[in-house]
Amino acid sequence: MQHSVVIQSLCAVGLLALVGCGKKNDFVAPPPPAVTIANPVQMDVTTYKRFPARVEAFESIEIRARVAGFLRSVEFEDGAMVKTGDLLFRIEPEQYQATLQTAKAQLSQAESAAKLAETTYKRKEHAFKTEAVSELDLLSAEAELDSARAAVRGAEAAVEQAELNLSYTDVRAPRDGQVGRELVNIGNLVGSGGSTLLTTLIVDNPVFAYAELDERSLLPFLKRVQLEKQNPPPVSLELANGERYSLQGKLDYMDPTLDPDTGTVTIRAVFDNPEHFLKAGMFARILVPREVKGAIVIPESAIQKDMVGAFVLLIDSQNLVEARYIKEGVRLEDGKRIVSEGLAATDRMVVRGIQRARPGSPVSPTPVAAAPTSEKE
Repeated sequence: MQHSVVIQSLCAVGLLALVGCGKKNDFVAPPPPAVTIANPVQMDVTTYKRFPARVEAFESIEIRARVAGFLRSVEFEDGAMVKTGDLLFRIEPEQYQATLQTAKAQLSQAESAAKLAETTYKRKEHAFKTEAVSELDLLSAEAELDSARAAVRGAEAAVEQAELNLSYTDVRAPRDGQVGRELVNIGNLVGSGGSTLLTTLIVDNPVFAYAELDERSLLPFLKRVQLEKQNPPPVSLELANGERYSLQGKLDYMDPTLDPDTGTVTIRAVFDNPEHFLKAGMFARILVPREVKGAIVIPESAIQKDMVGAFVLLIDSQNLVEARYIKEGVRLEDGKRIVSEGLAATDRMVVRGIQRARPGSPVSPTPVAAAPTSEKE
């Protein structure tokens, strides 16, 4: 038994010796992580300063009854486009036709009286020359003639007023535009005790957009206007859904003073609206452009942030990662952002594989197939 235990022990020692004589297992470090790099793009871009605005119609005209009477007919469909002079409403005209006839009859009477007074005056003037009548008789005839002529002028004015009132029974569109809904139904008395509002006519080609500029935004804007010789650049209109209106406008008005309570000044831009797409009351934003020459532009996705601020990851000549803090500028609509400070066009910046890059660690960089595009906002 003892010999058997000894033999087993020797065998175990021999096996251990054989194992110890094998190849040494050395640790092999993994290769540096692969990242994609690109250079910041230096280019001229257009940025926009946004100002909340409200769209207003070029004109909003209240169509009112100018004479009293019962409404006989409505001659348009609610919301219809109308032309200048189109008939909108008709008020019963009979009483005004009668008034006109009466005024014309009174005018005829006044003209007849004036002719008689003129004949009498001429006869007495001739008689006065032969001393057949006194000077007092002549003066009296002259006064009667003046009175008769004044009565004619009064009668003529009455006819004109009667004709005008009769014309008011046909309520017509004063401008091309779009009418609202009828506010008074047929058969109702209108114009009694006041000018009854019948409908509203909206002239919305062009339209205005009003916005408030704060004083900090106003000062550089005024400098630009001076530099551009009083010709402000074309402006754009951003709608509530973020889409850009297809036509550009121009700034055509600015209040002469700031509101002391709000520290703002009202500006106005005018936009053509041939398709009547823009409606009064719409919320929008006026976009005032500004050209930035030689801006450094990078993808928004390359920017990271921590408690200190915004930074990007750069690759040095040894392919080591470096965190570079930057000063962010205006964000562009194509997924890019302007960098005001901290980057140069020659820097190698990590744009993909950012999560695999660690500051101070090596990486395996691969340039992007194409640099960031030069699209403007």
